[in-house]
Amino acid sequence: MSSLSSLPGASGKLLRRIHRACRPSLDEPNVALNLEICDLINDKQGSLPHEASIAIVKLINSRDPQVSELALKLLDYLVKNCGYPVHLQISRKEFLNELVKRFPERPPPGYSRTQRLILGTIAEWTQTICKTSRHKEDFGYIRDMYRLLRSKGYEFPAVKKEDTAVLTPSDNLKSLEEVKKEDKLALNAKLHELVRRGRPQDLKEANEIMKVLSGFKEDQLVEDSKQRVAEDLVKVKRKADILSEMLDTATNTGKFDTKDETISELISSLKVAQPKIQLIIQEDQEDQEQPLLLAQMLQQQMML
Repeated sequence: MSSLSSLPGASGKLLRRIHRACRPSLDEPNVALNLEICDLINDKQGSLPHEASIAIVKLINSRDPQVSELALKLLDYLVKNCGYPVHLQISRKEFLNELVKRFPERPPPGYSRTQRLILGTIAEWTQTICKTSRHKEDFGYIRDMYRLLRSKGYEFPAVKKEDTAVLTPSDNLKSLEEVKKEDKLALNAKLHELVRRGRPQDLKEANEIMKVLSGFKEDQLVEDSKQRVAEDLVKVKRKADILSEMLDTATNTGKFDTKDETISELISSLKVAQPKIQLIIQEDQEDQEQPLLLAQMLQQQMML
């Protein structure tokens, strides 16, 4: 720990906080410190997601079970609060091999608590980001590790619904600028990882990403972001159509249940989408037909 005190800048600050969050003297996770580490990574980005993943997986392999458990909890905070930059790091083959470093070739008669937690963690990632993330194609090694452990006879615990909910992407509509910001964050994370690897094919791909981020291929980023917004608008339209059908049915039968949870959830979701649609209309002066028609439709529905 003494050597960490001499590390400069954000890297030193990050590693010192990680080790503080995993001190064996802690009886339970320090929630405030864990969130502080998440904020530091989200704010600084760069190489911090990679450095954090390396430091944490080493602590997970500590012979002190309390340190291991605290490190796994901290990793869970990062996965659920830092998005794709951390997801990219935990999906690396090297990270996953290190994560299961203390797993014997064949399952033991009884798992240690750390092993159970690791199995639960891999199962959760497999059921969430590997299935629902927009970047799920990048997480093949997580799926491979899950299949490998199962083929060796390891049994995974059931994943709790409340745990998967946090990692399930929100269907709330985002503005074009918000989508562009997300896309740039993902591209920057991938760029850092490709440069870090340094293989010829990685550097070639990194060069293409740099062209997009530097503005040389800005049109590609804008078009990709516009496509995402258009797809999300279609989803909102689908909800509006379902609501219309339900309201029509209720009107025709004379049975309108104000306590119907489905109707309430649809109305709530569409109300949240309304200001975003107005913002999308303001952002894109060239392609307004789809959002304008949807805005009018929602306005009429909310007046019923």
